[in-house]
Amino acid sequence: MEITFYQEVDSTNSEAKRLVDGGKAPGFAVVAKRQTAGRGRFDRVWQTPTGNLALTFAIPAPPSRPDLPTLALMTGLALHNVLQPLLGDRAQVKIKWPNDMLVNGHKVSGTLIERVGKVLYIGVGVNLVSRPENVPYETFSLAEVVNITVEELAEAVTAHWSATLAQWLETGFAPLCDDYNAHLYGRGESLRISLDRERAEWAEGTCTGVTPEGHICLADSEGHVTRYNAGDIDIIRTLQSV
Repeated sequence: MEITFYQEVDSTNSEAKRLVDGGKAPGFAVVAKRQTAGRGRFDRVWQTPTGNLALTFAIPAPPSRPDLPTLALMTGLALHNVLQPLLGDRAQVKIKWPNDMLVNGHKVSGTLIERVGKVLYIGVGVNLVSRPENVPYETFSLAEVVNITVEELAEAVTAHWSATLAQWLETGFAPLCDDYNAHLYGRGESLRISLDRERAEWAEGTCTGVTPEGHICLADSEGHVTRYNAGDIDIIRTLQSV
């Protein structure tokens, strides 16, 4: 996949959209070392100071895919399978459903997926040389463990994500589900999940993993399992969002 590198943009998702609007065919990646207006889910601010990785893939939206939401989980698995070998036995990488990356329980990466017409924009931010402060969760930067450049990481993520995407397009998420669950943060532990955007309503239970459809499952004290397809999760033992 072709990668276009920038020193600075407002947002790699926004820049990718401008390129498509200008006639560029989807099937490319945009990378920046700094974002001035990075975004996360629910329009939350995503900080990308100079030296961190901001990366957006622009691809054609696959037609007639009822499993399209599992693209988020596929992206999480692809990122995990780049970061864990990179960090080796020096740190543990886990996937916080659906696709945040945690290193030793601290957030190092987030993903924002947007659809505009027939194009999907998959934005990935990775704390490479610095980590944000004044946020309501613990953070981590890769520089605390490993030395890698933005260009090297962008190329590694793009290559692995593209290969995992090809598999997902052919066979869906089901064949990837066991690998995903093996690296799922909080599996077998007591979790709570928000039921609304404002994080005012919550459900609790023991996480039993995710389904091939991408739903996270929580079991109550009697063993009844409820599936959820959206929400933010916390581990109950800390009640601290990550």
